[in-house]
This record gives sequence, structure tokens and C-alpha cells, in this order.
Amino acid sequence: MSLDYSLVLSCKGVQLIDRVVSRNRLAAMVAVLLASGLAVLGSPRASAADIAERSYTNAAGTRSYYLHVPPGDTAGKPLMIYLHGCTDPEAQLADNGFSLTRIADELGFVLAYPIQTREANERWCWNWFDPANQERDTGEPSIVAGITETLIQEFGIDRARVYVGGYSAGGGMSTVMAAAYPDLYAAIAPMAGGPHGMSLQPPGADLTGATIVASMGPRARPVPAFFLQDLADQTSLYPIGRANILQWLGADRLAGNLTLADMPTAVTTTADPVPATIEHYIESDCELAQFVTPLGPDRIGGGLLMQSPSGLTLQRRMMNLLMAHRLTGPQKAC
Repeated sequence: MSLDYSLVLSCKGVQLIDRVVSRNRLAAMVAVLLASGLAVLGSPRASAADIAERSYTNAAGTRSYYLHVPPGDTAGKPLMIYLHGCTDPEAQLADNGFSLTRIADELGFVLAYPIQTREANERWCWNWFDPANQERDTGEPSIVAGITETLIQEFGIDRARVYVGGYSAGGGMSTVMAAAYPDLYAAIAPMAGGPHGMSLQPPGADLTGATIVASMGPRARPVPAFFLQDLADQTSLYPIGRANILQWLGADRLAGNLTLADMPTAVTTTADPVPATIEHYIESDCELAQFVTPLGPDRIGGGLLMQSPSGLTLQRRMMNLLMAHRLTGPQKAC
């Protein structure tokens, strides 16, 4: 099943977005949100010696995953779970390689790349929008969490430094994972995805963050996040990215009794690898969120920035933000 529907936000959500984007952009919120993934261009693939192919099975099913282990002793190292977007992920790797392995070696974290099957979704999308795949210990979340736990135990991973992120449908599933397992993932990178808990009948999403906190249950805590939303994305339109961060900031406030504002604490810029603005959301010296807006790339270009050598600077920025955070207890931010 692929995703093809209009995203209609609640009135309250529209009021929240109006604080950040102009009303003419709000009209674009009612648009088709396809969980399309990364297109690929030719660039070197990591060598076979660098990537191991494995599989994991539980009651919800079986998924393969690629594993990259940096040099040296793995005991106490961090772990990053990266979730791909739609389109054939095997072709993505074969044609483009996976440059995040370079950052894994540089910063010293174990990297796993779970692979969706076409049997589960005809476009290889993670089913982040399906209620059957949004809860703890069920469906695809249980499989991704199972892979995570397996690697933690096998490699002696530091449980306080486990992260999950992804692009497009992988970004949407990253949010699901943090809501279902806030006691497992210290921080997340939901990029170019969709809001958590989207309703299909009628289409909509609650941007207050209440659905996230409800999914977290007694484990609820503010979860730091790295967002990336391309200004020219033709599929996950820019206001949808604004909706994502507003929803997550709302969840942080509810889960941690915070006064975190919807407006950024600071805004910086970069030209490496492309012109971009970087919004920083800080509460009591704790940077709970970054929102990066590349100004030039479209949907395809944005995906390539996070999966090709041309985007190593952004990939490093993502991991630096994530790895600055350690897992906290319920209601605690940093």
C-alpha cells in the first residue's frame, strides 16, 4: 500500500502554524502528501567489507538490515538506526552507497539500516501512517525496536546513546519510534516526513503533540530532534515540515512541563553544502531541536543530501545534534 491523500490540519494546528509561516503558505498545507523516498545518483558504494547484511525476525515479521561497525572496540559506543524513504532501498544502496558510514567511522557510532519489504508496502515505504504500525510492541515499530535491542546487546552499545532517524517515510517512522519507545531512543531525526498520528478519515493531524505524549504513556519525556525540510520539496511541502516541528515542540512541552517557544531561540545560516537556515530551539541551555531549511534542493536533492557524499556536512550536523544528547528519564529534557 502506498500513501496518497490530502493532509488537512485541525483548526488549532492551523493557528499554531500561522505563528511561523504566512497564510498563503497555509493554503499549501492542504496538499497531497506522498511518502516518496530518495532518488539515487551514481556514487561509490561502501565496500562489502564495510557493510554486513543481516535479518531480524519476531512475531510481526522479518526485515533485513545493513550493519556498519566502526573500527575499534564497540563497547560503550552509540548506535544510529537510519530508516530509508520509499523506492527500492536495495537499488539506493547499489547505485548510491551510504555515506553515513563515513560519519560513523569519524564519530565512532554503530550504524544500522533496516530495509522495508515490497510485500509490506508496494513502494517500500515504512507504514508510519498506518495505525497498525504506530504502537509499541506491534507491527513495524516492534521490528525496528527489536533490531535496536539486538545490536545493543551484541555490541555492548551505550543504552543512553541510541538514536533513530530517516528521510521521507523513514522520517515519519522515526517519529513513530520515538513516541512508542521514548525509553529506547535518546534523540531522533525525522526529516521530510509527516506528523505523528495522522487520521485518514477524515484526513488530519493534531499538532498539539497530545498524540505523541499519549503514545509515550508513563514513559513520556521531551525527545530532542533534528528536522530537515527542503524549501522546494514538491511532495512533503514546506509547511508540512513546519507542522512536524510544531507538533514535536508541543509534545516536548506536555511531556516535560516546559515553556519552550514555537519560535526559534536563534537562527544561523550556512552555505555548506548548500545555502540553508538553521533554527535552534533551546530551553535552559538544552538544545531540544534544530530545524534545517536547505534553500535550493527539491525532494530528490534533499534526499541525496542525507545519503550521498555531497551532503556529508549536513549528515555530520545531524549526528552531532543527536549525539549531544543522552537518554533521560520521564519528564526530563537534558
